[in-house]
Amino acid sequence: MTLDEALAGRLRELARGPAPLLVATDLDGTLAPIVPRPEDARVPPPTLAALERLAGAAHVAVVTGRDLATARALVPVPGVEFVASHGHEASFGAPAPPAPSPLDDRLEALALAVGERLLGTALRIEWKARSVAFHYRADPSLAAPLRDALADLPEGFRLQPGRLVLEVLPDGAGKGAAVEALVQRFRPVSVIVLGDDLTDVAMFEVARTIGHAGARALSLGVAGGAETPPEVVAAADAVVPQGQVAAILALLADALAAPA
Repeated sequence: MTLDEALAGRLRELARGPAPLLVATDLDGTLAPIVPRPEDARVPPPTLAALERLAGAAHVAVVTGRDLATARALVPVPGVEFVASHGHEASFGAPAPPAPSPLDDRLEALALAVGERLLGTALRIEWKARSVAFHYRADPSLAAPLRDALADLPEGFRLQPGRLVLEVLPDGAGKGAAVEALVQRFRPVSVIVLGDDLTDVAMFEVARTIGHAGARALSLGVAGGAETPPEVVAAADAVVPQGQVAAILALLADALAAPA
């Protein structure tokens, strides 16, 4: 797939402009194609290679709902920072991953009860360090009974919808706050954010605020066909197919490496 030339020009302009540049990207559905089972997700080698080149010339951060250990395993690229668990975990240059926090007992009990209630269905439960995701990709008709099962959440938790998934996670944080923390840390002059799902809209909104404050910002929605939430399309400056993400990262790396 050929990248739109106008968008390519905008990306080169941002890369070749004043430093520093921050590239903040979602993981599943953006770097890695969506797959039926979350444990089978993989970031394609060309994308990892482009990330490695880019991380050598700019600030690169993966902002994800995955827990920190899983995100690092999926993106084993030196120099990449991580804000994981929807903003509840961060790498920020730590010499070693922090010890995992035990999952809240109330959330664990809720997940077990939901699993029992929907036993025998195609529901898949993904246990994370700070949250639990309930995937119904294999049977979209589970959306209504799953919402019913998750109607009464423990205090201090909220429900986060996504692409054929409902996730229960602690209140607070979020991907918007994650990007704000990255901006505070790296003080970028230019910011590029990429994401494909409802949780990523908050990143786009922060990028827009940064742009209004005088920095240069670009939000790229990553399309996943009919599943792409309309909110992503509305909030993004441009929308690209997931298959073009590696080319976008490589283009940025090439532009940063080119002689001034």
